[in-house]
Amino acid sequence: MGELAIVPAEDIENHTTLPTSCTGFQFPNPNIYENAQIAESLASQASFSLAPRMTSRPSRLIDVGSDDVVLPKLVPMQELDKMELDDLRYLTLSHCWGGAEILRLLVQNIDDLKSGIEKSTLPQTFQHAIVTTRELGYRYLWIDSLCIIQDSPQDWAYESQFMGEIYANSICTIAALAARNSHEGCFFDNTRNPLFFRPCRLLDDLYVEANSNIGVDLRKGLSPLPLHTRAWVVQERILAPRTVYYGSMGLAWECVDCSATEAIPWGEKSRFSPKASFFDIQQENNEEKYYSNWIDIQISYTRCSLTRFDDRLVAILGVIQRIQSLTGWENVWGMWRNRLLMEMLWFVEEPARRPETGMYLSPTWSWVGIEGRVMMAVGVQEQKRWAAEVVDVGLAEERGYVRLKAAMRGVKCTAACKLNGGKEMPLPKWEEVDWDPDTISKTDGVEEMACLLIARLPEYLGPGSEAFDIGLVVRRSRGEEWSRIGLFRQLREGDAALFPKNLAELQLKEITVV
Repeated sequence: MGELAIVPAEDIENHTTLPTSCTGFQFPNPNIYENAQIAESLASQASFSLAPRMTSRPSRLIDVGSDDVVLPKLVPMQELDKMELDDLRYLTLSHCWGGAEILRLLVQNIDDLKSGIEKSTLPQTFQHAIVTTRELGYRYLWIDSLCIIQDSPQDWAYESQFMGEIYANSICTIAALAARNSHEGCFFDNTRNPLFFRPCRLLDDLYVEANSNIGVDLRKGLSPLPLHTRAWVVQERILAPRTVYYGSMGLAWECVDCSATEAIPWGEKSRFSPKASFFDIQQENNEEKYYSNWIDIQISYTRCSLTRFDDRLVAILGVIQRIQSLTGWENVWGMWRNRLLMEMLWFVEEPARRPETGMYLSPTWSWVGIEGRVMMAVGVQEQKRWAAEVVDVGLAEERGYVRLKAAMRGVKCTAACKLNGGKEMPLPKWEEVDWDPDTISKTDGVEEMACLLIARLPEYLGPGSEAFDIGLVVRRSRGEEWSRIGLFRQLREGDAALFPKNLAELQLKEITVV
């Protein structure tokens, strides 16, 4: 269940007194969260009292009914009257499918679901979400698998582009934090023990206090909980105005201001909260902070898993669209056009693969087409001197391309998977160049490879140090076109540098990378 710590009496958290520095969640009566802590089930009325109460719309919603007698049913938006639409308030569900066989909205069962949905046909997570929606006093709930026609590519393509806004415009998101699939549910009555939240006195001056090791940042240690390993959930968490999380031990909740758990019910600002961070930058209107926050989101997103790799871009599209609306930036295949040189300096934590997909996802210079956690090789605030320029970005023969004006140097791959400037091998190690391959496939050293210099970090190791070169590793694909296969970095020392010391001496040429 968690850890136990023996602590002096004066160090015991006083859960009946609001901290003087607290600016987060406040309750009219401390009994609200005290009663919730000692509840045996998250399905109790005491637990529901902790959850927050409070012009893009989904095409369909689930009407959960007013009580247990009325069956939930699917309701198309066009069937609601004007009064209902004007005051439309709905909740959303964030959950892991986990490969489970569940009831889904299909072309052939739309009419059946509009007539009513039997409780026994729904997985437990959906049943619990319906109960929660009713208990919080709301009538409508959005669940992806029941509100998007799953066997209609047209309906999926249309609805998925608005997915982020569906969560952003909801009253609250119900999140099944610990459920690994749709059958495990939200309430986890078999693992919850209300004694866990109350300190136990051993002696007058000595207590045992529990620690679930889950803070307001909603991580267990350094690891994300099951829900936050799912790529679609990144934008669901960021854009939803408020979220109540159902964990295996208890409740947690967060809004754009702060996060809270049953152990810290008044809440606190978490520096690891993507929701709060994203909201903060919207208030500041600072483009550098927008971009820095985007890089953090990209790292978090790319470490998550997708059932269908075709969704690599659309699953984060809501966040991209929000940033576009706030900044006016143009996004091309998951990359910001006005910062494209910087954007191309990504690498994968470990060489991965480019999965085969049913549709074209991206050119090779975009992170969208490759699996694995993507990180930036150069910090946003790091001093850099650009050695290349973007001439054009576009689409030709239904493939994306970027035309760069850059210095190019042919290279070979050594037996140690290093690069060198085309010299005969073997070579001393100091003449080899480090690079991060994008994929796990080996380069045999025979095919035509080259390095494109993109930037130079003039003071990378401090004042007076040698410059650090960084750029793309490419190979010829067809004709005069090249494909990205990795990222190179070279600390300039001795006479082993691929490119001359003076940037003005670079021989630039136009190169098309697809």
